[in-house]
Amino acid sequence: MKNKIIDYLFENADPSIVLRVKKEILNRITEAEESKLLERILNQKSIQDLLRNRRPDGWLGSEFHGQRGGGTDDNMEVGLRFLAEKGLPPENEYIAKAVGSFFSSDPFFGEYRKKAPSDDYSNAAYSIFLLRSSVILRADYEYLLPQNEYIDLKRDVEFSFNTFAGVLNYKDADEAVETGRRKLRFKPGVQWPCSYDLRMLAHSRGWRSEENYSLLAAALNRLFSFQHDAKKMIYTYIKGQYRSPCLAFIHCQMYCLGLMDEDYINFNLLELFARCGIVKRVAFLKNKYEYMLSMLNGDLTVKYKPGPRERIWGPYGGFALEEDWKTKTRKQCDLLFRILMIMHHAEEGNGCV
Repeated sequence: MKNKIIDYLFENADPSIVLRVKKEILNRITEAEESKLLERILNQKSIQDLLRNRRPDGWLGSEFHGQRGGGTDDNMEVGLRFLAEKGLPPENEYIAKAVGSFFSSDPFFGEYRKKAPSDDYSNAAYSIFLLRSSVILRADYEYLLPQNEYIDLKRDVEFSFNTFAGVLNYKDADEAVETGRRKLRFKPGVQWPCSYDLRMLAHSRGWRSEENYSLLAAALNRLFSFQHDAKKMIYTYIKGQYRSPCLAFIHCQMYCLGLMDEDYINFNLLELFARCGIVKRVAFLKNKYEYMLSMLNGDLTVKYKPGPRERIWGPYGGFALEEDWKTKTRKQCDLLFRILMIMHHAEEGNGCV
């Protein structure tokens, strides 16, 4: 089935998909092939729209996390992730300059261009500087980032791993939660994994060892065994304010993202878990993976109707690499590529980045 998907994608898919299949799945591409495919990718409208909003120092757009609703063409976090997802390598000039812009001496948007305060790491599922580290890791800079006093990727990866491992300290999710002002919130001192912690691990290598794979799998088996009313939102309480955490794996956002819904697959999250190398070690994820495979028919059609979250790129969603979904073939190529990526990483056993 994997070979059948690959043949179909080579014949029908966007050049970014073809590039990534050759490079990441088959590990077989010549410099000439890669150069030709990258030239086609860089000339695409989606890339050109994004690059038109580059700042002189390489920063992409006018925001970082999309505070004003910026999309791929006006949002550093989403824009940089999109460039990496389209297959641009870390040495690409646009990628390299965007990463370098975090150290600009004259930043126009400074919140994400400074040293993380020590108390930022004490907020459950709400460390804004993990957002920064996660997108730098997605650009494949784990071992390429220059030494600096602002960003410590190794520390951040260790922090994210420990948020998952820390789940093993609880017998029930409610042990980590208290009620204040009629709202549920994480107790002081609690660390809880969120979608950005997952991204940190999915796109990094430094934490990987057989011991850590086993520990992460045990933590996730515990996490997915917890019972919690999906309709009850749990907040992060920071300096007297209730803030929505970054998709913490505990409350209604988890339900909305489809992990608890039998009729929906969150391809973004399932791919990240697969990249961590533990899908077959965690009962809940293994069932989701098998359900995903059951949606794939012998003729390569997929019994799944993707929604706007998959098509439109944003901080928490988006996986479409085709320029549009005006034809069934283009939509099918995007779905097949994500299924192929999840299959590849899940079958690898210990994942890869």
